[in-house]
Amino acid sequence: MSAQKKQVNINLIKRPDENSGFFNQFLSWAFSYGRYIIIVTQIIVLSVFFLRFKFDREHADLKESVSQKQAIIESVRDLENEVKGLQSKLSDIRKIVTSQEIPVNVLRFLQENSPTDTSYSHINYSNGKITFTASTNSLKSFSSLLKNIQTEDKFSEVNLEDIQRRKNGRIEFTISSKINIIKFS
Repeated sequence: MSAQKKQVNINLIKRPDENSGFFNQFLSWAFSYGRYIIIVTQIIVLSVFFLRFKFDREHADLKESVSQKQAIIESVRDLENEVKGLQSKLSDIRKIVTSQEIPVNVLRFLQENSPTDTSYSHINYSNGKITFTASTNSLKSFSSLLKNIQTEDKFSEVNLEDIQRRKNGRIEFTISSKINIIKFS
């Protein structure tokens, strides 16, 4: 054999002195840990991709729900306006009823606190003020009525505007006063 066979040696074991370069270390890291990082990144990307469909569906459902609720609110708006109008009318009615009770309560007070021989010829109530003209048989009855009105906290600024003795002997007088509306309510 004329030529000598050369023996080929294949060594699959790495030598420690071959891994000393940066490039070799980077390749080693990339092939071992890098692939795990790429796999985790792909899993995250695919998860976000599929979650987007879920979130798009939820967004569409919420948008539809909002539009339905807006339609309900629009349909109830007329009813709400009607209810507000009724509440306003009820408030006005309550004020009117309260303002109507005050003159009745004033008349009731005058009836209960007037002497029996006192008769009223004119009573005017407006804007929290009362003016009345009455006549009585004696000064004692007149002073009793005036004292009842002056000492009662339901009246303030009591004024005796006119007093006269008539030919028939009766005493005719006119009294005006402000009314404490809260006390008569």
